[in-house]
Amino acid sequence: MSFILNLETSTKNCSVSIAKNGICLTSIEECSKEHTHSEKLHAFIQYAINISGIHINELKSICVNKGPGSYTSLRIGASAARGLCYSLGIPLLSIDTLTVMCYRINIKKGLLVPMIHIKSDFFYTSLFNESKKRLNPICIKKLDYDFVKSLSKDKKVYFIGNFPVKDKKLFFFMRKNEFLYIRPSATDMSLISYKEFCKKKFHDIKKFIPFYK
Repeated sequence: MSFILNLETSTKNCSVSIAKNGICLTSIEECSKEHTHSEKLHAFIQYAINISGIHINELKSICVNKGPGSYTSLRIGASAARGLCYSLGIPLLSIDTLTVMCYRINIKKGLLVPMIHIKSDFFYTSLFNESKKRLNPICIKKLDYDFVKSLSKDKKVYFIGNFPVKDKKLFFFMRKNEFLYIRPSATDMSLISYKEFCKKKFHDIKKFIPFYK
């Protein structure tokens, strides 16, 4: 059995989950107005282990969100993951924020466009198909009609954002589009981290650096 501890700290949502063979057993998260990961992350980890009914030594790997996202919160998550991997003698995995967000929803046909806000009208984004296969690398784009129109052609587009949108008409000028407000969550890392574990896509713990915003 492969028990994996997932840590998601890319945004103001402090999120922890424990999964068994890709299925989430328990999750704890809290989204605050400020970044409170330094105060809550380790307590959430301990609580998740306690309520899951497993011993910490049963963990086979730690998977941490590698960004993009907040510099401070990603650094805290990475430090916690590295420390646990060192002390337990287990490998380190990571998943990027945009992939995590895509795993929140399931669609039969269309495109997924997850977005992490940077500042003003700019954000990190990428493009995925309905099978959650990445079609474009992570890049920075400006949120405007030209960007939305460039994607709204033949397929329905699901825009996934971690920020409230004041003018949703921007996404709906073509009726087939949808905008979904989603925060990255460790719960959605469960299946992805297990797939990465089976492929043995482990990191060098000493050299691992998150993708900061």
